[in-house]
Amino acid sequence: MLKMSDPGAGRHTEEQIKQQVLKLHNADLVAGFSEISEWGRAHRERGWVASFTDARGAYYIHQDGEAHLQFWTEEVPEDTNADWVIFLLSVGMGMGDVLPQPSGRFDVKLNVPPGISTDLVSFNVTKEDRIWRKGDVTLAYEIKRHAWAQNDHIMKMDAHITEESSATYGLMALKVPKSLLKPGQRARLDVVPFNRQPSKRWFKLDVDMFARPVWKSDIDAVLDAAATAPEPPVAAAHNVYFGDLHAHTGEEHGSGRTCGLGALDENYEYARDVAGLDILGIADHDWQLKDQDDWNQRMAQNDEWNEDGRFVVIPAYEWTSATYGHRNIYYRDTGWPYFDNSPGPGHNKISADANSPADLWDSLRECGAKALTIAHHPSTGFFPVDWSYMDPEFDRLVEVYSTWGSSEYLGSPFPGYASDRHAGLGALDALKLGHRLGMMASSDGHDGNPGNANWSHRQAHIHHRLGSGFIAVLAEELTREAIWDAMYARRCYATTGTRIVLSFTVNGAIMGSEITAPYGEARVIEAQVTGTAPLDHLELVKDGEVVYEQACRGITDCLDVAEADAEGAAFYYLRVFQTDGEMAWSSPVWIDPA
Repeated sequence: MLKMSDPGAGRHTEEQIKQQVLKLHNADLVAGFSEISEWGRAHRERGWVASFTDARGAYYIHQDGEAHLQFWTEEVPEDTNADWVIFLLSVGMGMGDVLPQPSGRFDVKLNVPPGISTDLVSFNVTKEDRIWRKGDVTLAYEIKRHAWAQNDHIMKMDAHITEESSATYGLMALKVPKSLLKPGQRARLDVVPFNRQPSKRWFKLDVDMFARPVWKSDIDAVLDAAATAPEPPVAAAHNVYFGDLHAHTGEEHGSGRTCGLGALDENYEYARDVAGLDILGIADHDWQLKDQDDWNQRMAQNDEWNEDGRFVVIPAYEWTSATYGHRNIYYRDTGWPYFDNSPGPGHNKISADANSPADLWDSLRECGAKALTIAHHPSTGFFPVDWSYMDPEFDRLVEVYSTWGSSEYLGSPFPGYASDRHAGLGALDALKLGHRLGMMASSDGHDGNPGNANWSHRQAHIHHRLGSGFIAVLAEELTREAIWDAMYARRCYATTGTRIVLSFTVNGAIMGSEITAPYGEARVIEAQVTGTAPLDHLELVKDGEVVYEQACRGITDCLDVAEADAEGAAFYYLRVFQTDGEMAWSSPVWIDPA
């Protein structure tokens, strides 16, 4: 540990800490803030500010398109033979309003006298511990304090942050190759917001050169996160990979109208480097595509960005039918054609010549494609899903959450602001009809920020205070084939956009499984959950009804329920509720009589 010496010897000195960091991580540890350089349009708070430390001053910047923040670090040491420098900062960030805010990013730039500028890394406002990487640069954020408003109430954090729904405070460790710096001199760091739309989201830098709060904190975890390669979490003996499979871009070569924001390459880069996704699917509408040549060009870009082991891109598009509802198509690999739902002037309108889901499935079979077709916002008022169409070869999952809100059932928690919903068409309703569908979530983002999407002026009715949804895939490795196969096996779950780790089994069978059990044999349901905030409670759902509820304490909890003398066919799944409002849904396990 860096913070304490041997028993009875008290706390390490600053110099002792630096020597240990040099030994452990081959890095010079440098205080990231020594004095302000420029705070163009930033807000200066001179009183006591909300923080996990006793900081007595801070600078705030918002994503309003005008602010920026420049500050000098302490001097970079000479003659240490370190290959890296780790700058340590005390920071905070938040949403800025109780209502959903556009997301965007903050760009971190390095300026070394006499004027050499380098784009280092970008980060986004987050409610959980995160690591951002770009090239050789790593930025780690460890949250020390997390505050959130309950039931859409408003928090006042300090004299500046007066209308807040969620805020975090903690440590940032910025790891930079020492070759970019000049030993014996200070470096200048610039934090520059970027957002296509004005937003109240904010970033705060603590300023207190007297208390030196970073040295009073437990800094081990954030330094380890910045200095070591991350490992994926594990659930049920599988790696867990998080993704957004429903993002829309501003590229259009077909109908003359666009849907999202940003070019394809911009969306790929944001998903990988800012949102930190493992998996991405760009599911632009079929009417954004001009022809098969246009589709083939998109698939070529898809292959260029796909990088097994780091960032998997699933070939995808949205089959858009006002008659039968919307389904996203996900291919196991590139090389397959796309199929329009209704070519011609009547495109995406309710008409007699509209192709049906059965027509789509016939086309997929005819060309031999390995594909998944996933319905989303199934109960939305103006394009509901017709659940009388079902093909278990292709319909394997349903999107239960997105920035539209929850689509589990009419009246479910967090339905979203576009709440004109039909009864009987939600994800749970489809399960009760007998459709065997796993649970997934994604953003349906239209703001150019996949994995971190929210309100967009292009689709102002699509927003939610919890923001993006995530699919969490349980797979052996991060490859396109392994991820697609796990999705096909329904070995995945849904979250409201946070990295909750969830394992769920019935009689030892992992989520998504179909198993048999003799009449009267006990059914053992087990779950292990690790949240990103304290857990509130767990709900076990059987055939659509909550049959067991368990209150939770802390970040991690387990569920172990034995249903004795069980009879008949049934499906089971788990709902997870965190105290900050975030949720997760496991995919079901189905039991048939032996």
